[in-house]
Amino acid sequence: MEFKRIFYLLLVVIVISPIYVLSVPIEDKDIIVIGGDRNLPPYEFIDEDGEYRGFNIDLMRALSIEIGREIKLIPMDWVDAHVALQNGEIDAIQGMNFNENRKEIYDFSQEYLRNSLITFVLKDNTYISNIKDLKGRRVGVLRNDSSPYALAEVGEIELVFFSDLDKAFDEVLLGKIDAVVCNKLTGLYIIQKNRTVDRIKIVGDEINITPYGMAFKKGNEELIETFNKGLDKLKRDGTYKKIIEKWFGKEIQPAWRKLKYSLYITLFVLFISLIATLVSFKWNQVLKREVEKQTTELIEKQSYIELQDKFKEQILDNLNNGIITLDDSLNITSLNRYSEEKLLLHRNEALGNHLEDLNLDTYFDTNIIESCLQKGKYYIDVEKEILFKGRKTIFSYSLSPLTNELGIHEGVIISLKDVTNEKLLKQKLAEKDKMQSLGRLVLGIAHEIRNPLTSIKTYVELLPEKYESEKFRSKISTQVPEEINRLNALLTDLLSYAKPSTMCKEKILLGDLLLQTVELFNADIKEENIDLQLSIEDKTPITIDKYQIKQVIINLILNSIEAVNNNGVIRAQVYEEEDMVILIIEDNGIGISEENSKYLFEPFFTTKTTGTGLGLAISYQYIKENKGDIQVKSEKDKGTVFKLSFEKHGGNLNV
Repeated sequence: MEFKRIFYLLLVVIVISPIYVLSVPIEDKDIIVIGGDRNLPPYEFIDEDGEYRGFNIDLMRALSIEIGREIKLIPMDWVDAHVALQNGEIDAIQGMNFNENRKEIYDFSQEYLRNSLITFVLKDNTYISNIKDLKGRRVGVLRNDSSPYALAEVGEIELVFFSDLDKAFDEVLLGKIDAVVCNKLTGLYIIQKNRTVDRIKIVGDEINITPYGMAFKKGNEELIETFNKGLDKLKRDGTYKKIIEKWFGKEIQPAWRKLKYSLYITLFVLFISLIATLVSFKWNQVLKREVEKQTTELIEKQSYIELQDKFKEQILDNLNNGIITLDDSLNITSLNRYSEEKLLLHRNEALGNHLEDLNLDTYFDTNIIESCLQKGKYYIDVEKEILFKGRKTIFSYSLSPLTNELGIHEGVIISLKDVTNEKLLKQKLAEKDKMQSLGRLVLGIAHEIRNPLTSIKTYVELLPEKYESEKFRSKISTQVPEEINRLNALLTDLLSYAKPSTMCKEKILLGDLLLQTVELFNADIKEENIDLQLSIEDKTPITIDKYQIKQVIINLILNSIEAVNNNGVIRAQVYEEEDMVILIIEDNGIGISEENSKYLFEPFFTTKTTGTGLGLAISYQYIKENKGDIQVKSEKDKGTVFKLSFEKHGGNLNV
């Protein structure tokens, strides 16, 4: 009798469990915005096809399904991600090492990985077996990583900084550096991806073992609890393990452990067989009741699915961007209210019709839609400018393939948004900032223009009286053209600054560009009695947009002039450092407080009474567009240092 009660109890649990799951209330489906690094394989990176991929990406998508909420992933620079989380622009960072300093700023989810640092060397290297053997060696490390700090504790190690670990491992293979110290999982992923496993090995023990998980702004306990529950479910149902194995490989089990598992499985099979034998004679009686229950369950499930579909449709209709889905023949299968309004469509009339039959090829490039469908490529923020309702309108749309359970592409998802107002606002603010800078430059060079004009005016006034003097005629024929040429040079520089900033890259010496730009500020520098110190030592060209980088230098020098007092000092130097050309602009002015430093490159942030606060933001954008990097170090009342770095183009110029 006891056995019968247990059997019926288990049967009831098995039957009603799906019904219980289906009856759980649906949570609010508002979008959760999560930031991540642009280039940190295998955790998160944008591949050569523009697709945002990696371990964290797959985990976030699985969590989105598990917690029943839409997650928007935004690839960012690592520093920008920290700033965005502090400013509330994003809800979380999808992966970050835990440490005591960060715990004072952020709250973290439960850990789902353990990161560590490890040493990679060539396979035939016999003189490095642990981290202490790196003393006196050249060791490659990643910028903004924890490895430089760990190696600093060892001391006497020559650190070589890289922005890309692929380049660091290439340097090891070429013998230019002795080792690479980096995150273990990232290093293993790179050497497997580049097929250099047979040429590179790991030596020594792991160091700096730290927990790793999601980071949230302080006080967001409800969202943290939601993600922790989702992680628990993914770990229980095996999804988390599959994602781990996809990006980091399966864990290798010892032989004795495999044997133990085999024994457990054998015993389990025997136990199940025994139970099956005992209950088989009851099966016919249970079968009828089971069929009735399954029928009831299917009816309830169908009702739930219909309710869920209506709920999803309401969510899509309230999104502030358009969603359109196409099948493999490019016929519309669904669209939300935003798409109807922006594309002047009616849902019932549009469904089932071909993209071109509805003239939607005016808004979307059918070639890249075909590429997305056939090759599975993702396209992000494709812009299309059209004439819409009598005015110029800019649409931005993204494409992603729809795949079935077999991985076959059976459609395309289009996400679109009208970004006309955003583009116009950015354009107006950028133009306003540029015109303010231009006005400041015009005032600055006015002094330089007055001097030659005064000389020319003096000669013209004396011309009637001293024309007979041969010495006077000699001076006027020499000095007046010189003053005119001087005016022409000043106007040429002014026009080159005011030229529209269309990307046009060319090979140029950064030192020459610095000298040309500094000449524009001679009047301001003399008037303020500023000591300008120049040091130029570059001989290798870089490939940049001359006018954009000139605008950056102008902004930085203007800031320095405004920051220093009378008799202040501004130092500008250009030099080469390994494969980079460096520009330093330093002053001993009022400096920037630590509180304001973290917002320095944010648009609209300024401590001045005038200006839009776009100068440094635009400078930052120009630097990134020219594949460069900009860093700032400042201390209140002591001064500011800006460091600009650009990759060498290669080959010396004849200078």
